[in-house]
Amino acid sequence: MASGVVGGGRGSTFAAGQRAEVPLQMGTLSKAIGAYGGYLCASAAVIELIHNRARSFVYSTGLPPAIAAAATAALDLIAADPAYAALPLAKARAFTRRVGLPQAESPIVPLIVGDAQAALTASRLLEAEGFLVIAIRPPTVPAGTARLRFAFTARHPDHEIERLADIVRARVLTAPAELQADPAR
Repeated sequence: MASGVVGGGRGSTFAAGQRAEVPLQMGTLSKAIGAYGGYLCASAAVIELIHNRARSFVYSTGLPPAIAAAATAALDLIAADPAYAALPLAKARAFTRRVGLPQAESPIVPLIVGDAQAALTASRLLEAEGFLVIAIRPPTVPAGTARLRFAFTARHPDHEIERLADIVRARVLTAPAELQADPAR
């Protein structure tokens, strides 16, 4: 998990600075890798069991060769420049510091707003300021825990992250009444 952005780009099994032994690791080839599909690292016996018994896998097909090559190329780029791979997490942490949130553990930062309508209103408010921040609401999350989902990349300019954090602090965290009254209705 967190391949491409945590542990020098090697994922969460390296988050503590050295490899953690895990018997089975699954992950996605989307997000930081930029392809699609996923992977499973495990013993040959576990892989054989999954291959033959996982109902969702039994009738699926292998990845097209171009997608496998794209994922391999992306992994080569990540391995060649771990400092670049560390930027999304560093930018997420700069955001959480400036907003006053707990330190980010990944480039994806959730901000629980509570009310689903407030999350939608906050998302629209941020969109009007030039930021795409998705509102996640029931049934995806339990009622009363609607949230905003911030996703940071290496390419986000620092000054834009600062501007986003300032808007979130001033208009989302300190103005809940404003979020309840949706101006788009």
